[in-house]
Amino acid sequence: MTNKAIEYRLRQQSLISEFGLYALDNRDLAALAHEAARLAAEGVNSRLAKVLRYQPEDNRLLVYAGVGWREGVVGQTTIDGELGSPAGYALHTGQAVIANHLQDEDRFRMPELLAEHGVDKAINVIIQGKGKPFGVLEADTSARNRVFDADDAAFLQSLANVLASAYERTQTEAALEEAVREKDGLLREKEALLDELNHRVKNNLQVVSNLLSIETARLDDPVAQQRFRAVRNRVTTLGRLHQHLYQSGRARVVEFGQYLEELCENLNLFYASDESNVTIVSDIAPAHADLDRAIPLALIVNELIANSSKHAFQQGEQGTVRVRLRRDAGYLTITVADNGQGMKSTPDQGDGHELIALLGERIDAEVQTQADNGMTVTIKVPEQALRTPEQDVNVA
Repeated sequence: MTNKAIEYRLRQQSLISEFGLYALDNRDLAALAHEAARLAAEGVNSRLAKVLRYQPEDNRLLVYAGVGWREGVVGQTTIDGELGSPAGYALHTGQAVIANHLQDEDRFRMPELLAEHGVDKAINVIIQGKGKPFGVLEADTSARNRVFDADDAAFLQSLANVLASAYERTQTEAALEEAVREKDGLLREKEALLDELNHRVKNNLQVVSNLLSIETARLDDPVAQQRFRAVRNRVTTLGRLHQHLYQSGRARVVEFGQYLEELCENLNLFYASDESNVTIVSDIAPAHADLDRAIPLALIVNELIANSSKHAFQQGEQGTVRVRLRRDAGYLTITVADNGQGMKSTPDQGDGHELIALLGERIDAEVQTQADNGMTVTIKVPEQALRTPEQDVNVA
């Protein structure tokens, strides 16, 4: 693969990871569908993409969400759901459709909506979870020099799988709300639905992680491999947070201190399997955090540990990274310190500095760096910022 191709695939995998993070803490199906369409267009370098929702009563596909279409299309326009259309074929067969010459296609009729927008190339993949299909995710373009391929289809399918899982979650949560209004005898059904929901979320995060592992194995460039592993590690961190939340039995509040302790233990195992000589030592106090705040905070800690393990020590050198969590005067303070040689003065894009800054802004975190006998990074977050206004989280 050329450097340009590597960057293209790396960007696609990063977008999948981004959508997985977005879907993990978002319950608005319309917003999720719009985000899937936006990322689909961005990932294949196109201005047009859409989520089509199947309407079985008349075998039509409604443009449920999309980007790049003229006003009045999204939420109103439908297209044929028969096998004779690219989207209909993908829906009824479950097979991805890659059409790079729609004007000359013998397999399908050109949908009027695509002709109206000058589209000549399209990819269609099914959005289907455990039950009946939700619909189709489609990316389109009129660019003459653009050719869609199987990797583009795999990228769209990954987005579609995450969206399907999110749709099932909304269906499950609706069923749970109905079950609460029923007799106490439906409690077992609620528990079974929760088990199934969490099992599927865990599986979908594992699918994304496996896709990243496959892409990493295909690369010869060590820098690109390192960047792919960094993205995969972020997905793994999200999976561990979800597992911790599920096992704790809480709906929205994470015992963050305990989770951070577990994260350090798991990262120790990860770096040991990666033949690294870095040891992670933790000193963690109890602390609670709302899920929406715990996710970015966990990712920040994960990035800082990864940076120290990658840059602070020379190859073969033994090193220690210390993670400390304390609560003091209404603040949660986390320090990540190593005893190595310190970071480079101009870190590359794979080091996650932009991600740390972006995530820090989400939770009003103050990030300070000190280079003295190694590198120490301090994250200071107001405990109030770790709560939602609607919740009364006991942080005492």
